[in-house]
Amino acid sequence: MHEEEYTIPEMVDDVRAGKMQRRQFMKRLTLMGVSAAGVGAIVAAAASRQFASQQVPHQNLQHNVDHLQRHDEHLTNQSQGNLHQLHNDYAEHAVVEDSMYPHPLVGRAAIMARKSAGMAAIPGLKISVTNRIVNGSQLTVEWVASGTHTGNYPGLPATGRAFSIPGVTVVVRQNGKILRESLYYDMKEVQNQLGSK
Repeated sequence: MHEEEYTIPEMVDDVRAGKMQRRQFMKRLTLMGVSAAGVGAIVAAAASRQFASQQVPHQNLQHNVDHLQRHDEHLTNQSQGNLHQLHNDYAEHAVVEDSMYPHPLVGRAAIMARKSAGMAAIPGLKISVTNRIVNGSQLTVEWVASGTHTGNYPGLPATGRAFSIPGVTVVVRQNGKILRESLYYDMKEVQNQLGSK
């Protein structure tokens, strides 16, 4: 396997399985260009959740620019609440791993139910991208999500509190569609800021 084909979600799986040391994992993330804050978010999420990930085939995109443009469109559709376009952005059997959930979401229907619930619970969610790195078939995005939690979300009743959470999303695409999306952030920090659990 070429180094560029070793995705962050696969490294997370290897750390959890004891096949890679945490220090080596952090070093690889840093060498890939992930900031210290991004490394911290990924390591915290990897340590706190044991969601079972699924393998996604690697496909190199022809141009890094295409990957970045598709991500810009994805963020625009998300911020505008355009669920139809978001639905079309995912492959039929896409997998989304989210630090909030113990198991991956598999398939468009499950993914869109999560997106819809999130948009209802946090209308006006702002995602500020702080760093993006294309490495082979994966796009690593560091971000800060902020908003006010005004609606119920599974496991998180509405609190009316504002929050600002750093995190990292890793997106793997094939034929322009998202095959795998892994969202890493510190769920304990979310709960602390929202005053829940």
